[in-house]
Amino acid sequence: MWTADEIAQLCYAHYNVRLPKQGKPEPNREWTLLAAVVKIQASANQACDIPEKEVQVTKEVVSMGTGTKCIGQSKMRESGDILNDSHAEIIARRSFQRYLLHQLHLAAVLKEDSIFVPGTQRGLWRLRPDLSFVFFSSHTPCGDASIIPMLEFEEQPCCPVIRSWANNSPVQETENLEDSKDKRNCEDPASPVAKKMRLGTPARSLSNCVAHHGTQESGPVKPDVSSSDLTKEEPDAANGIASGSFRVVDVYRTGAKCVPGETGDLREPGAAYHQVGLLRVKPGRGDRTCSMSCSDKMARWNVLGCQGALLMHFLEKPIYLSAVVIGKCPYSQEAMRRALTGRIIPEAAEQHCR
Repeated sequence: MWTADEIAQLCYAHYNVRLPKQGKPEPNREWTLLAAVVKIQASANQACDIPEKEVQVTKEVVSMGTGTKCIGQSKMRESGDILNDSHAEIIARRSFQRYLLHQLHLAAVLKEDSIFVPGTQRGLWRLRPDLSFVFFSSHTPCGDASIIPMLEFEEQPCCPVIRSWANNSPVQETENLEDSKDKRNCEDPASPVAKKMRLGTPARSLSNCVAHHGTQESGPVKPDVSSSDLTKEEPDAANGIASGSFRVVDVYRTGAKCVPGETGDLREPGAAYHQVGLLRVKPGRGDRTCSMSCSDKMARWNVLGCQGALLMHFLEKPIYLSAVVIGKCPYSQEAMRRALTGRIIPEAAEQHCR
């Protein structure tokens, strides 16, 4: 089939070779995050849903986006002439929707091959059975998926917060000024400390949420999560418990704030700083944003599909992502599972898809 490294390398190569230099970050001074959707197509006379034998596939990047910005509530416009959410994952999904609309147009006018074929219901279309789509992101989605347990043996981007440190006297606080600065940088989602991934850096990408290769189910995607880098201690660590002699000393922070009116973060020192599984809005440089976190939006895509409400009027079934691949960055398989699929109620999800 394909590997996570192949998907990552294909996306980075597309960014480096196929896109012009204009608008890209200046090397060694600027950085950004990248997301893309890759089309997976089985070779002729093969089916992507046959697990017993190796299936030869072709891979093509069909949409891509970069960005880390999201405007605050005060800058939103009723006329809709300002883009609210410019995170890479959201830009890539918007680009993917334009790709789907173009493909539907090709199918309707019968000018050339399209990813869509006529459905069983008159006037509706469905995705060809030999196709599937994989989502790639150079970093874990903001929000719940970025709340990752930090074990004591791991290389930490900043000093773990402990109660004795938090209760230091003013004299001690002055001595630990550098540590305090590192801590703020760790919590700031826009800082290089919190998001060290730079485009062009060789990626040790992790495959997660892998399932339904080449098939589009009528219900929401319930991935069979797998990763060669997942240790047996990690699922316990994600729940605040680490097997063996290792312990969770802290968590990687997310700048995404809890939705107003819901239960908030505990903000206690160390691993109890965040509460997991909550709905969050994206962080902003200034006033609060109204855009849901990428983790929450991607969880919604796993129920409603990626096509959007307009295109769904012409499709028999939603267009789901068959897998998510994450680049080299702080990562937890259990956190990804929890954020993207673990919070979905199966009964409600099935009802949405009917």
